Amino acid sequence: MIRITRDALVPVLSQILTAAGAPETSAAQVAASLVENNLVGHDSHGVLRVTSYVEAILSGRLDPHGTLRVTRESATTALIDGGRGFGQMVLRQAMEMAMDKAREHDVAVVTVRNCGHTGRMGEYAVQAAEEGFIATVMGTGSRKGGTVAPFGSVSPAFNTNPMAWAVPAGRFPAVFFDFATSVVAWGKIEAAIDKDVPIPAGWLLDAEGNPTTDPQDQKRGGVLLPFGAHKGSGLAFMVEALAGGLTGVGCAPLPTYTSDFGTVLTALNVEAFLPLAEYRQMMDDLIEAIKAGRPAPGVEEILVPGESEWRSREERLRNGLELPEATWQRVVDAAERCGVRIPEVVQPTE
Repeated sequence: MIRITRDALVPVLSQILTAAGAPETSAAQVAASLVENNLVGHDSHGVLRVTSYVEAILSGRLDPHGTLRVTRESATTALIDGGRGFGQMVLRQAMEMAMDKAREHDVAVVTVRNCGHTGRMGEYAVQAAEEGFIATVMGTGSRKGGTVAPFGSVSPAFNTNPMAWAVPAGRFPAVFFDFATSVVAWGKIEAAIDKDVPIPAGWLLDAEGNPTTDPQDQKRGGVLLPFGAHKGSGLAFMVEALAGGLTGVGCAPLPTYTSDFGTVLTALNVEAFLPLAEYRQMMDDLIEAIKAGRPAPGVEEILVPGESEWRSREERLRNGLELPEATWQRVVDAAERCGVRIPEVVQPTE
């Protein structure tokens, strides 16, 4: 493992993305988003993605200069074409549009298609919650045919189909819940490969449909399982129906699927129902009531949704980020490919 600070790492990633062809402003924002994902403990959506982003730019699949275009719109809805731009840039703008509409009309739904990897859904839900909105974000993956087997099957049909919910609060910037409808996100399998560790039983089936703890089986035709058996499978179906259906991207197992990231973002204006300060206080009271409960055996403290992420962020800002050697090597490889020299000041320390 190596340790490095956020302030040292963000400029390195930004320089790599800029050298690959991204505008400086976009590169800086995407780099900050990747590092933020590591800060909150979601390494699967963080720094390890930089090599795939560089590859997407250099291959032409991702247009770092791409701009979004609204193709259909009403007072409370919009369908956005992301112009093959960075998913993080497109979705943040899409949520801004949803919030603008919800400020005027109390509720809004914005859908997005044709953009790069969309990152972590919770980032955009929290973006809205911090502004006083209740938000949901859900999206499809981009792998044709899917990577997740429905409940009762050993054949893929869904992608990991993540979703996030966030509400305003006072004690925390937001209370949020961000999860894949599979047992884990695909990136967590990649993170296990980087760390050279086995994965827990119940995450993955091998190509023959047998349970496996070898993360390398994902490269050999393995499939993920839905979380919570039929419950996660049902949610995954609904994400396909909404984020795949309403965006025009289509559904992963169908021949009409376009191998694209389809996303649905909603914003609900709390002030349409009660004063925002009153709602935030209610959420704080709910947090206190939950945390005042009696912990189960072996549990030191009861946590509410998003609390572990906020704590991780504080700890990693204070002590720095720990990255596996393999993840750091991804950064080094991307830098070398783009002709970027990593400054001595940010070289990792054991």
